[in-house]
Amino acid sequence: MFCPKCRTQYIENVKECSDCKVPLIKELPEERPIEKVKWVALPPVKGNIYANMVEEVLQKKNIPHFTKSDWFSTAYSLSGANYLGARSVIFVPEEHHEEAVQLIEELVGEK
Repeated sequence: MFCPKCRTQYIENVKECSDCKVPLIKELPEERPIEKVKWVALPPVKGNIYANMVEEVLQKKNIPHFTKSDWFSTAYSLSGANYLGARSVIFVPEEHHEEAVQLIEELVGEK
């Protein structure tokens, strides 16, 4: 028996996933291969606070993304946008680039 959500295997007499609270199935469907994604950078934003704001908007629009912060803020666990040179770069799949750039411009007010 398997959980269709988290894919955990259970013994036969268990009927529900203890974590996901969904009914178990006898066999998992075959996994599809992960498709290749070409990630492109959006214009940099000023620090983690702005990056978090942009990430929230991208999540609401169901746009996949990941963020890379500069070395200084990552190494010293700094957050904010007020120290000199603070910046974060957000990456999105190429097919979402134009929409994401437009969202950043609306949110941050910069081109």
